[in-house]
Amino acid sequence: TVGEAKKLLKNINLANITYSDELPLSPLHWLLADKEKSIVIESMKDGLHIYDNPVGVLTNNPSFDYQLFNLNNYRVLSSETPKNNFSNQISLNAYSRGMGGIGLPGDLSSVSRFVKATFTKLNSVSGDSESESISQFFHILGSVEQQKGLCDVGDGKYEYTIYSSCCNVDKGIYYYRTYEDSQI
Repeated sequence: TVGEAKKLLKNINLANITYSDELPLSPLHWLLADKEKSIVIESMKDGLHIYDNPVGVLTNNPSFDYQLFNLNNYRVLSSETPKNNFSNQISLNAYSRGMGGIGLPGDLSSVSRFVKATFTKLNSVSGDSESESISQFFHILGSVEQQKGLCDVGDGKYEYTIYSSCCNVDKGIYYYRTYEDSQI
């Protein structure tokens, strides 16, 4: 369970070793979840940080505490059509559906993807079947995936979403799709 993991993590010692001599050391962030809750684990210069994760979403830097605080900047977002708060002296019309999401980030930064994934996850609706839940999960991740060519990291290489995955922990079924094959 997450509770058991939190106790064991107090005794963990992470080594400053790269996975490959060809790759730089990466500041990793982990999301650990059980059926009830999730936590984020981050190795920082001052040690290991463990955060309760009330949103069940994780992206890379900056640190998770900043990501959660940053959500305050988007508290005006809504899945509903907003009322006119601009002024009571002018009539402004809702000319399109989805206007409650105006201001929702759409760029490729980890901060923006965290906000968008959190908003999408917390406001999305799924059916009761496993197939509906799995499909909805991949649609949520699809809202923040990165496509080749949009995030140039130099030398003709690009950061992109290589794969997406989830697991049914009750049945032990692992679902995934890759960049080259979108079939789950």
